[in-house]
Amino acid sequence: MKKILSVVLFFLISISFIFAESVIGYFPSFTEDERSILLSGEILKGTSVSDDIMSFIPSGSIITDTANEVLSYDKGFVVAVDMLIPYPDKMKGMNEEDMLLYLYNNALKVSTMKGIEYVSHRSGDKLKVLFNDAYMLSSDDIKDRIDDPQVVSVPEYAEHYVYMKDTSFGKNVYRIEYKVKGKEIALEMRNSSELKFMGIGLVAPGKVAMSIDMMLTDEGVLFSGVASVKDKEPKLNLLVYTIDLEESIMNRVIAIKDWYFRLIGD
Repeated sequence: MKKILSVVLFFLISISFIFAESVIGYFPSFTEDERSILLSGEILKGTSVSDDIMSFIPSGSIITDTANEVLSYDKGFVVAVDMLIPYPDKMKGMNEEDMLLYLYNNALKVSTMKGIEYVSHRSGDKLKVLFNDAYMLSSDDIKDRIDDPQVVSVPEYAEHYVYMKDTSFGKNVYRIEYKVKGKEIALEMRNSSELKFMGIGLVAPGKVAMSIDMMLTDEGVLFSGVASVKDKEPKLNLLVYTIDLEESIMNRVIAIKDWYFRLIGD
């Protein structure tokens, strides 16, 4: 009997190590202060303008290659955020497969992004709507609207197009690649249409990239967001306006993070 109990105990311990690992292990370059902030559930933010941006990318994650590609740009900038979210009640008791399926299907609910808000510093730190409309497309044609899809098993790779009516940058189509590896899901978005402000072109197609990564850890779901703009400075002078692209892109990553974790917690 003791031998059987020992075998069972060893098996359970082995599963626990396979299932997940501490979130701290993904950030070997973080300082003690940064690790404490992460474990406390607060958000960590970085920018290539003033930080070692690669230290904010989870080691060995799907989005590592994307971040390295971004840093090879001759001109542009990168922003990143990390946050640890304790497992919501709905996910407690699920096995790893069911957790990934739950996270994946919620990441497909693009239409629920309609009406999400962000803090606008330009408007005096007030909440403003980010997307007036959002929905899935069957192609890169804005007219090919479809319902949010759902899956019964998680694919390793999928590609989708989405339409977003941005309150600052107008009507845009994004191509999203969904990638899954182990206990990690990543969404990598690129603009298929030009981003505009008041009808004036700001960023050419394909030059805006946003990568959203969700990873299962011992302590909860690790959210990492990386966004970049290629061939543009962080701030643009446009007629009588100064467009803070760095802040605008960071606001969008944080707003998407807020939207997603409200969604999986409901």
